[in-house]
Amino acid sequence: MPTYLPSPTVVFDPPSRSRSRTFGRLIGPLLLAVAAIVAIVVSAAGDDTRAEFEYLDQLQAQSVELAKAGDALRDVVSRLQRIERTEFVTVVDGISQDIAVGFEFVEQDPPTEQFAAVRSLYRQALLAWEAGITGYEASVLLAADEPQNLVVVDAMAESLAELRAGDGIYIDLVAEVNRDELPQPPSPMVDVMLLPVDASLVGLSVSYIDSARSPNSGLALRPGLGVSQIVADPEWQVDPSDQAVLPATELVVFSVVITNSGNVTSAEDDLVVTLTGGPDPIRAQVALEPLDPDQQVTVIIEPMTVEPGGVYEVVAALAISENDSNFEDNSITVVFTVNEG
Repeated sequence: MPTYLPSPTVVFDPPSRSRSRTFGRLIGPLLLAVAAIVAIVVSAAGDDTRAEFEYLDQLQAQSVELAKAGDALRDVVSRLQRIERTEFVTVVDGISQDIAVGFEFVEQDPPTEQFAAVRSLYRQALLAWEAGITGYEASVLLAADEPQNLVVVDAMAESLAELRAGDGIYIDLVAEVNRDELPQPPSPMVDVMLLPVDASLVGLSVSYIDSARSPNSGLALRPGLGVSQIVADPEWQVDPSDQAVLPATELVVFSVVITNSGNVTSAEDDLVVTLTGGPDPIRAQVALEPLDPDQQVTVIIEPMTVEPGGVYEVVAALAISENDSNFEDNSITVVFTVNEG
């Protein structure tokens, strides 16, 4: 009779503790690495966002200053017929400095590639504004210094065209900043316009050149000699009828104050003092040394004879040998009476 052996029993052993520990050792560092990578990505994204907002903040701040520059230029343009050269140059230099700050800004890399177009448009606007304001200043001063120069009208028109181009590019810049794909600035970008008005460039050019050449403008390089004051020794007084009256005397010494209110040193001009009212006119002529801008000098005239009871007229006049910023202040006339004692 056959003998049957018992069937072998298959037993599945559970994973050993050593293998579990090995798997745990592998998965733990992997999860930590993934978490670290995610943290780095999130942190980098946060840094990019902060950098973008900082970039926008700087761009906005510069736009505000450029908008102020446009206001300052419009004010200057409205006063070209009477503005002083120093003030004009100071304002224009300030605008140039604002543009220079912009150039320093666009030399930096943008925070992300999304802002590459913003930087490019800003640089183009700055280049146009720089060419425009530089040419505008040169054209205005050349027009004032060379009244017969005709080429300056075309130079002015070209400068205005550059300013207008810069204004147009800035509009494109604002549109680029406002794209949905870019983070939005906390407040809207301000308007910037350096070209004062929207009109024909040729018409504006002629108008600005004519204003710069106005006789009342202080733009030209010209001296401005003037007779500021004339006093007498003995000192005259003013009576109730506004008549100057000298105490009884037979000699009077006149002192004349001369001032240079222009923007360049004056030439060697003459001062002529004439006294009439006596038997014969008395005339004195004094050579003046050159005066620097804002400098003044007092010229003392040799004594002149008068008679008690007489009515006299003294005229202190400058003999100007070149252009002068204001010919209306080149003389002073005083009528006076000498008391009889």
